[in-house]
Amino acid sequence: MIEFPGTDKEVRQLERFLTATESLPSDVALEDMRARALAHAERLSNAVNIGFAGEFGAGKSSLANMLAGADILPTGPQHLKLPLVIVAYSETPETTVGWWDREPKVYSGIALEKAAKDEPDFISVGLNTPALQEISLYDLPGSGALDDTYKPTLDLLKFVDCAIWCTNGTNAWRETERHLWAKVPEELRANSILAVTHTDLPPVRDALDRVLARLNKEKRNMFRSVVPIGTPVAVRAMAQEPEPDFALWETCGGQGLAEQVLDIASNRRQADLSSAREDLEQHFLPYLKSIDVQVPNIAALDAPSMQATLENVLPPIDNPILEDWLAAIASIYEDLRETSNMEPAAFLQSCQEIVEDFAERLENDGEIDPTADWIPGEFEKATDLLLLLQFESGVAPLKDAISILAQLSDNLAWAGSRVESAQPKTGT
Repeated sequence: MIEFPGTDKEVRQLERFLTATESLPSDVALEDMRARALAHAERLSNAVNIGFAGEFGAGKSSLANMLAGADILPTGPQHLKLPLVIVAYSETPETTVGWWDREPKVYSGIALEKAAKDEPDFISVGLNTPALQEISLYDLPGSGALDDTYKPTLDLLKFVDCAIWCTNGTNAWRETERHLWAKVPEELRANSILAVTHTDLPPVRDALDRVLARLNKEKRNMFRSVVPIGTPVAVRAMAQEPEPDFALWETCGGQGLAEQVLDIASNRRQADLSSAREDLEQHFLPYLKSIDVQVPNIAALDAPSMQATLENVLPPIDNPILEDWLAAIASIYEDLRETSNMEPAAFLQSCQEIVEDFAERLENDGEIDPTADWIPGEFEKATDLLLLLQFESGVAPLKDAISILAQLSDNLAWAGSRVESAQPKTGT
């Protein structure tokens, strides 16, 4: 299984650099560093963009559908004419209609036909597919022969990090395709795959070994690899019930192509990560030290005394939600003791996540005294404060976080037992 490298640590360091230098007097060198830091942060925070391109009828939309795990892009010779279509992650399905020079508009659900009627410059389709959290798919309009239709393809390829050029196996890698692809920047070609489609058709299947031998010889520095794929068979294999036909998925080329796509995307992410680390180590962090902005080592804090401070404010009380709260806080300090190099922002983020979880729990009522109905609001405010502290530097934000946790603990202790376990009130 190919895993993408984590980027959270580097993004937090880049954001701290940007926050610490935001109000400093501007000069050319600082503005250049801030621009690079912002570019790094944006790249590492966004998905890797995979572009699908090819001549008309090469099967690129079918291939994008296969990797998206959803039949959303129209295919076939008479399909709906569309501009660039981006398939990206979204918690709820939605279709965004976009233009280069004006504000976009959003339709709920998948609404490509409605979107096409708006004559947009591009359309973005949001799907709740986990794989799309790491990669976004760019289905570029098909290009023709040596006419002007190839120019938009070249213009749009600048938005992608990696590309899959789809060539029809019945007449693979024609001169017109080579002419266009030779104009693509070398960096993109090195991160691209030549996908030979329609290998499920008998004429292609019977001559596939010969075709692949020729393409591997001709690709030179034009592509990273050549991958055959019978897209309809791959789609059929994954649609089998009660589970996909994995043997068929592998033999038709689906598995090989999926692994190649994830591999080039992962390599691109690793290259972006290495570039960001180089700037952080050689430029950004040394600059912060030169202006006396410290990036503290959280291990230098006295964790046992901080935990004792937290526990000393608490009176003994039978309070189930308080007990759960203390157990959650104790887990943070346990991580702190076991991890000598924990990042300050990671510690603050852990505090924020726990406070946020309990804020949601308190909204359900029934666990604290009715007279303490103000406490959920305190947890919500604390969530916002802990988020803001992650963008500050030095030891002070860490101490502020400890004070916030202690105050919340005191509030929960004051709230008393759960309503259902409280003694009934009596009187005349």
